[in-house]
Amino acid sequence: MSENKKTAAKESPSKTTDLAIAKKKPLSKPIKKPTAVAKARSRSLDQAWDETFERFRDDVEDLLFPVPDLFSNLPEVRVPAIDLEDHENEFLLKAEMPGFKKEDIELNVQEDGIEITGTSGWKYNEKDQSYICKERECQQFYRYVDLPEEVKIDDVKADICNGVLEITLPKKAPKRRRKIQLK
Repeated sequence: MSENKKTAAKESPSKTTDLAIAKKKPLSKPIKKPTAVAKARSRSLDQAWDETFERFRDDVEDLLFPVPDLFSNLPEVRVPAIDLEDHENEFLLKAEMPGFKKEDIELNVQEDGIEITGTSGWKYNEKDQSYICKERECQQFYRYVDLPEEVKIDDVKADICNGVLEITLPKKAPKRRRKIQLK
């Protein structure tokens, strides 16, 4: 063989081994798992972010609501839950009024609505301060209900029984209904 061919034969195996070695080596460094220091830094950054956001929120609340007990001395106004039934010639309104006497309730009827107000409710002994939770106290309540049709103001009747106020509101001119048969 000529000398060029011998050197080429000798060089070619080394070149292939160099290429094989090059292929085995990764082109980029492998990603390392976060160390304990990195994890601690991450946790401390999360805590710092949370604390910063909390301070920001507190500052905004202080700007919007500068006096925390501004509304604490106002009497609590509750809204009684109601049901309004549409009967053919009248409306029947039922309102939850547990603990209220008829002397505590005031009704004002208009042709297109009714206003229900009341005072008193449950009273607590102020000397006894052993309450953990006081949610039932109610000093006054108010509710206005719009009626879908006009009513006869002079014929309205009301009664309270077992904490449920029932108001019968006769319609002024009840809408007529007629059933139509399909052909």
